[in-house]
Amino acid sequence: MSIRIKRSNENAIFLPAWLMSLLNLSEGSEVKAIIENQSLRLARLDQFLKLRGALANDQAFDEAMEHMERAWQQWIVPESV
Repeated sequence: MSIRIKRSNENAIFLPAWLMSLLNLSEGSEVKAIIENQSLRLARLDQFLKLRGALANDQAFDEAMEHMERAWQQWIVPESV
């Protein structure tokens, strides 16, 4: 599989319809783009945003999420996986 990359000043990632279908994404889906070494990973935001609603202005929650993000970035997948 190959995909052509184009530069844009918009805050959007354009994906072919077949890839959106494969990833179960629809027009307007919000994802978080995570760059790991030479790879781009997309994480769905909808479930997180539902949780976030009641904690929108909670500094402790923000700090906990940042801590989890740092831990996730440092996690190494075991070779047996």
